[in-house]
This record gives sequence, structure tokens and C-alpha cells, in this order.
Amino acid sequence: MNIQKQDVISVIITLLLLAIWYGTLIMFNYPLISALILWIGMIVLSIIYYYFYKKAKRNTKVFKIRFIVSAIPIYPVLIYYIYSISIGEDLPKNLILIPFIVVFAMLILNALVVFYYNSKNLS
Repeated sequence: MNIQKQDVISVIITLLLLAIWYGTLIMFNYPLISALILWIGMIVLSIIYYYFYKKAKRNTKVFKIRFIVSAIPIYPVLIYYIYSISIGEDLPKNLILIPFIVVFAMLILNALVVFYYNSKNLS
């Protein structure tokens, strides 16, 4: 598995979604809308990314592993974040920025899976 244009574009779009999330958080100061924008954007990006994976006839097993590796630790945190915001609980100021940590952890986990499969295929 080599890193291709789709992988780089996906990371750039993810970082743009993170910037949009942060911008809407600063402008509107309503974390629930910002988090939903980020989460919906990530879901749409995953669906489109899967389509391009299939179209390019890339190994979808790697895509599924990347999704599972990043989804298992990250989605529960995002669910907790949205649950806490939606029930009206005020999050401490430093927990408002949880999506930064979550998205960067997701990118790192995905990069590790790609690196593993890339080094496995080179051997």
C-alpha cells in the first residue's frame, strides 16, 4: 500500500474540517453545532474516501482496518463530548478542545496503519 493522492487529500480535508470546527466554535461559541459539523464532515469524507478506494481498486481491507483502528478509541470520546454538550453540562474550558486531540490521534493511528502495511509490502 503506497500513499497516494487520495490519502494526502483526505488528510488536508480533515485538517480543513478541523479548522472549520474551530472557526465555528470561536464565532458562535456553541460547541454542539461545531462538533456536529466536524462529525458529519468526517462521516461524509469517509464515505467519499471509500468510494475512491473502490474506484482505484485499492485494498479495502486496509481502509477497513484504518477505520476500525481509529474508530474504536475515538468515537466513544466524541460521543461523550457531544453527550456532555447536549445535556447542558458545561465542559471545563480545556475539554472544549477535545476534537483537536481526537482528530490528531485519528490521523496518527491511520498513519501507523499505512506505515505498517507499506513496510509489510516492501519486505
